[in-house]
Amino acid sequence: MVEWLGERRICRPRRVFTIALGAALVWLVGGCAKERGPQPSQAIAKVNGQDVTRQQLWSFLEMGDNGDAGRRALDALIVRQLVRQEAQKRNVEVSAEEIKSRLDGMKDYLLATTGKDFASWLKDTGQTEDDLGSRISTQVLTAKLVIPEKDREAFFEANKNELKKLPHNNESVIFRQIVLPSREEAEAIRKELTTNKKADFAKLAEDRSLDPMTRSRGGMAGWVVKGKMAPPDPELEKVLFSLKPGEIKGPLPVSAGSVQGQAAPDRWRIVKVEKHLQPQAITLKNNEDIVEEEMLNDPRFQMQLQQFFLNLRSEAKVEILDPRYQGLSDVYGKAPPAPQPLVGPTAPAPLAPPAGEVPAPQSQPAPKSSAKPAAPQQQRGR
Repeated sequence: MVEWLGERRICRPRRVFTIALGAALVWLVGGCAKERGPQPSQAIAKVNGQDVTRQQLWSFLEMGDNGDAGRRALDALIVRQLVRQEAQKRNVEVSAEEIKSRLDGMKDYLLATTGKDFASWLKDTGQTEDDLGSRISTQVLTAKLVIPEKDREAFFEANKNELKKLPHNNESVIFRQIVLPSREEAEAIRKELTTNKKADFAKLAEDRSLDPMTRSRGGMAGWVVKGKMAPPDPELEKVLFSLKPGEIKGPLPVSAGSVQGQAAPDRWRIVKVEKHLQPQAITLKNNEDIVEEEMLNDPRFQMQLQQFFLNLRSEAKVEILDPRYQGLSDVYGKAPPAPQPLVGPTAPAPLAPPAGEVPAPQSQPAPKSSAKPAAPQQQRGR
């Protein structure tokens, strides 16, 4: 491991309950496509001056895999509608406060993992906040319909100690860094950042930082939970927790380590705190998305989730109007097959211990790259 790169890790971040509820629900709500989009005739590319329209793209995607892609998408939209109808029938609702809470937690996670603010991430993925909120609403409704409240409470009480270790339940910071080869160069970068109003920390990190693990994310190093740095770095931790959001500090030494058995040179870093989070009460309400995800990944509730979707289909009166998708009629309005038993415990498994690390694993220094970060895993960190 290359210690001198200065990667600092913490326990697993809070996951975002947006596209991760087990296989069935991932299929139901997964993806980043808009529920409502621009005009189909809108040009999304030009080839030697000729337009490629959104409708052409939709048609191409719809017929992918000999039409299977379109059938899967239509089935998912039908089931999404059935979930909402079932919730209405049972008087199950999702409040605006619940959706806002989940979106707020997602914003922290996206910032810490991609280095981008929420607005930039939405633009990059072609979504709006309303699009995302609508899908979150469907997922939360599904969880409420499948998981009894008494089981949520029991799971929460059984796993309260593990929940206490998660970043959003502790004082923590989200920060960026620029790792440089000398104190003089680090001092020059710090001066530029503090005197030039147009200087962009993220852009300088992408262009100049020696740390390949954070450089492609604009220097984003992720979360640090107070008192839980691994490996410990008391001086860096002290600096980070003394800074206000937006403040910059450095040069700070990065301890020398080894690279393939050889001594690595000292490095210097400039750090910027993006967000300082305060601990919150360990309540079910503040951790409900974590509890839902863990429970729906448990074999017992996976089986209930499977049966829930089978029942929705069996009780639905669905008329498929497009002849290309007539085959879907066979899965609606008919007695469901018995779900296959899932191997696993009969009671919710305890919350897994923290994986211990965010962001990505350390590695040796690499040549500078302008590669952009991949789409983030849908996890949550408040």
